Formats: sequence, structure tokens, C-alpha cells
Amino acid sequence: MSGDAEFLDKLKSELRSFGAITDRGLALLTMKGEMLYSDLTKDVEQKLMMFKPSFPGLTVGSNITLAAENESVIVIRASQQMLMAVQTQQRVGLTLVMLSGLIKRYGSKFDEFAQTATIVPPAEMPKVKIEKPIPRAEVMKAPIEKMVVKEKAVEEAKEVEAELTEEEFEAYQKSLIYELIPPLTPENVLNKSGVWSRAARLMLRNLDQDLTVAELQEGLKNAGFDVTWQWVYETLRALETRGIVRIKGKRKA
Repeated sequence: MSGDAEFLDKLKSELRSFGAITDRGLALLTMKGEMLYSDLTKDVEQKLMMFKPSFPGLTVGSNITLAAENESVIVIRASQQMLMAVQTQQRVGLTLVMLSGLIKRYGSKFDEFAQTATIVPPAEMPKVKIEKPIPRAEVMKAPIEKMVVKEKAVEEAKEVEAELTEEEFEAYQKSLIYELIPPLTPENVLNKSGVWSRAARLMLRNLDQDLTVAELQEGLKNAGFDVTWQWVYETLRALETRGIVRIKGKRKA
């Protein structure tokens, strides 16, 4: 058995042993989003690629979570060169604790795998017109109709559905202001959200400041986090599907 195959067997065995995955549910990617191993369905792989612009902003141990009704997909930076994606029906917070333990034990193994594994040809990606963004309910498969959303946020969502140029849509994303969903507050959100990324935790603590996506990104960069505005936006979207944040409005030009 090759070293790569042995490493994969050990990794999957540990993930199965604590219930994070069943027979399948694992993918390993480079920081550029190149697939090195995957037993995920093509549908899930394509959803992961929608978050590809956010991958470079992740630090070791930080994550992006795609929360759905019956399961979640967690993308976590496992080492300097590798990302690990886990499709799980376990609670996100519990799974993140387990994944953090794996990263500590296998950190160097992930980098060795990245250097020797063969890149898997990417699946054909669906064509997405940015002028008409795919509704979050279709992208995330999350029960967002159950979430508490302010009337103003609904009006803003309708605005996005209108015909926008790429530049207009980007400006709209940067201008959005998010807030915590009560009873979450800046004081209790870190204990109740299950978020482990240091950048995301700092961002959550400052959502009471009515800062836009662009302003949050600037604040994180000033705090020493090398993140893009796209990372901020996609992280907030993922937190929205988990019922942690919601759109409050947007900054008027």
C-alpha cells in the first residue's frame, strides 16, 4: 500500500470512528481548490467550488461551513498546503473539535499528501449568471424560510433579484450590513455559535457596529488577518444559513 493510500485509509477510519462521515464524505484539496481526493458527489463538489475565492483567506484550523437541513459540509484548512472538506450529519461544533484534533496529529502528513497526490480533473461547473444570483435556498439547501428576517432585508433581497451588472452586484455585496440574530449578542455569540475561525470570531464580536462587508474586511486586515471582502461575504452567508446572522440592510451610496 502506498503512503498516500495508507494515509487516506487512516484518515477516513478516524473520521468514521467518531461518526463524522459514513462510507463516504471526505475531500482533500489544495489551497487553489484543486481536488486531490474526493468521494463526495459531484453536486457537493460543485458547491464547494463556489467558495473557492474564499479558500486563500483561511488560516490553519479556520473553516467555512455550508449548513443544510440534514447535514453540513465543513471546509477546513488542514495545513499550509491543504484543505479538508467533510460532509457530515454530526453537529458542526462537535465535528470541528474532532477535525482540530486530526489536524494536530496529521499536519505534516497533509502537506506530504499535497506534494505527492495527483490532481483530479475538475467536474464541469454549472454556468452561473452573476446578474441573477442563485437564491440562497437553492445554493445552500438550507431551510432559510424558517429564519427570522426583517422586512427591510426582504426588500433588499428583491433588489438583488433585479437585473444588475457585475460591478453593481459586487458593490451591493460590499455594502451589506449584517447583524446577530437575538438572543445572540457580541457578549455571548462566541460561546453559542460554534465558530472557531479567529477572523470570523472577531467579526462576530463587531456586528453591533453597523459595519458593511467592505468595512469589516478593512477592519480584519488592520487586525492582521489577510482576508478578502469575498471571504467576509461568503462567511456571513454561511453563518446566515446557520441562523447566527441576518441582513440588516445596506449602506446607502
